[in-house]
Amino acid sequence: MSTRVNEFSWSHARHETFQTCLKRYYFSYYAAWGGWQEDAPARTRELYRLKRLSTRQQWAGHHAHQAIEYLLKGARRDPTGAMSAAAEPREIELMRVEFRASRAGANRADPVRVAGLFEHEYNLDVPAAEWKATVDRAATAIRNFLASDHWTNLRALPDEAFLAVERRAHFVLDGLKVSAVPDCAIRHNGKVTLYDWKTGTTAPAEHRMQMGVYALLALDQWATAPEEIEAVVFNPVLDRKETFTFSADDLESLREFVRDSADEMLFPLEDPQANIAGDGASFDCTEHEEPCKTCPFLRACPRWSA
Repeated sequence: MSTRVNEFSWSHARHETFQTCLKRYYFSYYAAWGGWQEDAPARTRELYRLKRLSTRQQWAGHHAHQAIEYLLKGARRDPTGAMSAAAEPREIELMRVEFRASRAGANRADPVRVAGLFEHEYNLDVPAAEWKATVDRAATAIRNFLASDHWTNLRALPDEAFLAVERRAHFVLDGLKVSAVPDCAIRHNGKVTLYDWKTGTTAPAEHRMQMGVYALLALDQWATAPEEIEAVVFNPVLDRKETFTFSADDLESLREFVRDSADEMLFPLEDPQANIAGDGASFDCTEHEEPCKTCPFLRACPRWSA
């Protein structure tokens, strides 16, 4: 079994899962822990496999992000433009390979390396036109990013301007580890700019809180004052963006929010100090059915498994 410790840390994604459904939160962060190990209990391995499922919308977003990461790490220094031209067809081919593997159930044997799609897991009848629209959404995101001012500006920067590209990072708030992964962070003309690429239907303006957490990370690691930080949300599918700035008071309010959210998460645990959840009895299913429609744990959830 793994010797890795299931350490409690706060993240915006973890907060959203907790607010959506306590049972899903328990499955995601506790019951599935260690399920990547071949000698883990069968239920733990199954929950881990389910946790790694993606809906087709999430899958399209993942491939848009992956393509932009590829562009920023490689094609930015490609004088001929060959890598930029290859970004879209490369990603579409990867999607074709993953689709076939998921449809064949290959993720059941190797959920760590093989992508699994929610629609295949639960035998949903998705018309071919909708699968094509999913691939088209990823392709549109890549094309619009390449046509955007963001790409024009970022590709012109020297290597030393880049602070992070899809790199996991964290800062510590009153002893609490806070995880944050901005899609891109740069320092240019005395300012730290944080980028987050979105491919869903939510308006970019709705992501202010998440970007504020990234601003706290930037203040901890790269900037000396809030005035040096700006955060940009860009949706390349909709070709829409929003730019945020944060005052010292804004960031202090966010710190208080994170503290309160972490306290809520720790409350149902059997042993908060050791981050031990117990048997999950304290984590109830949501009363709302809407989140259940895309929950990967439907097969295991006591509300639906029967």
